[in-house]
Amino acid sequence: MARIPVPWPHGDPAAVIRSVLADPRFRTAPQRPAERTWLDYVRYGLQRFWDWVTQPFHHLKGGQTVATVVGITVLVAIAALLVVVIVRFARLALRARRPRRGTRAVSLADEPGARALFDAALAAADAGRYREAAVLLWSSALRALDERGRVRFDAARSPAEWRRAVRDPSFDALARDAVVALFADRGIDASTVARMRTAYDRVIGGA
Repeated sequence: MARIPVPWPHGDPAAVIRSVLADPRFRTAPQRPAERTWLDYVRYGLQRFWDWVTQPFHHLKGGQTVATVVGITVLVAIAALLVVVIVRFARLALRARRPRRGTRAVSLADEPGARALFDAALAAADAGRYREAAVLLWSSALRALDERGRVRFDAARSPAEWRRAVRDPSFDALARDAVVALFADRGIDASTVARMRTAYDRVIGGA
């Protein structure tokens, strides 16, 4: 006995499939999720770090406020530490790039000698340019020490480093006045230049 075909309640399945596939909404394959940028990863990392720092404080009274204050404090401290580290490395890098003058021939190449600088200092003092005279006397003393083989000239030395290298009370007095002439705002007068000339004669005469 032949079976009587039972009609499908929603129509022929083959016809339904063809109808679904014909719909434009199903013709495009699903798009892959957009890839994260480096900024997304930074934000994600900061959020995770924030959660890690503030999580222990949420159970306290006023926990949200306390957690926020603690989190901000920690972030400020880390930022300050990073600034200190960056500045320290920047200074080290600049110091490493500063040319070191290894020999007197290199350090004093194309530079006026001690006598020329001393004469220029006297001329500046006679013209009333006392600060210039003081600076020239200081430069002349440093080059004279090098020319006489007492202390190698090095432009990178500070006045304090020169004092430690020379170890002479008269040079200490010369250096103190030189620091005022080089860095201080107050004026330099004839008495300062005269005092530096006296110290200069003692240092260079004893060299």
